[in-house]
Formats: sequence, C-alpha cells, structure tokens
Amino acid sequence: MSINFRLSSILVVLTFFGCTKTVPEAPFCRSTNNEEHIQNAAACIIKVQDKALLIKHRLSNRLDFPGGGKKEGESLVCAAHRETWEETGFNVEVGEKLAVTQNGLALFECTLNAGVEHLPDVFDAPPWAKLEVIELVKVDPFLLTHVQLRFPDDLIAFRDSFNKIKTSQSQQE
Repeated sequence: MSINFRLSSILVVLTFFGCTKTVPEAPFCRSTNNEEHIQNAAACIIKVQDKALLIKHRLSNRLDFPGGGKKEGESLVCAAHRETWEETGFNVEVGEKLAVTQNGLALFECTLNAGVEHLPDVFDAPPWAKLEVIELVKVDPFLLTHVQLRFPDDLIAFRDSFNKIKTSQSQQE
C-alpha cells in the first residue's frame, strides 16, 4: 500500500512538472557588439517598420522593453539577447548600445528577421512568458505618453534610441 502511495505521489509530481510551460533554453547569443559594459541590466529596442516591439508587463499592466538583469558570468549583450528570447520568443541579433536609462538599463539595437511586420500590432507572448508578459505590442514611440510605460522616465531614452536606429538603418541603405 505504501509503495502504491509513493508511486502515485511521484507520478503526480512528474505530471505537474511535465505539464508546466518552462522556458526553452535560449538560442546561442547572437551579437555584433563585443564591447565591455558596466551596467547590470539590458534590454532590446526592436524596430519593426515605423514601430517598436514592447512587452505588456503582467504586474504593472504597462509597456516595457524586453530585457532584464544579467546572470553571473554573462555579458550584458547576452543578457539582452536571453531576456528578449525569454519574454518574446524571438532570437534577435544584438547590435550597438544606444542609450542607458536613468535606472541604469542599457538599451541595445536588436534586429529581427522573423516576419514580425506581418503580425498584428498586439499578439500573444509565448506560453512560457505568460507569468511575466501579458502580450507583445508594436507601438510608435512618439505616440506614447510616459504613463503608458512601466518606468515613465524611460520615454526620452526610448525615443532617442529609436531615432538612432532610424539613422543607422538609413545610413546602411
């Protein structure tokens, strides 16, 4: 009887953990940026035509950059890559550092060739991101107000970074 109870308990635990939506391992960190950085957190500015891809954060119900803190031994660039993968499911290529917010968050230009421009302006986050992210949103940074952002003081750095991407992309063409 006790063996059946133990086996049943083990099966319940295995079933529970087997059915959770865990984050898949992040793809290899892709970057064109090999500089050293002093910040401890990073995010991606992903330009999609005339808009930027942001996440809608579950706790605040406000918009935020895909990004977060770096892990021990991880470069800042790879933290931006990993955090963006975890929150959006997109395997971006991290480029130059565009700005640092007042909170010390490094904003990087990240490129994405996944056909996101064909998706609606609001779409679902990957299943594993649902604990933190409500949805993914494409927005025009110049139509946002500071109160729509999770960290209102980030608006100027966001707009400046977006303009730098416009400038660098037009110079490449």
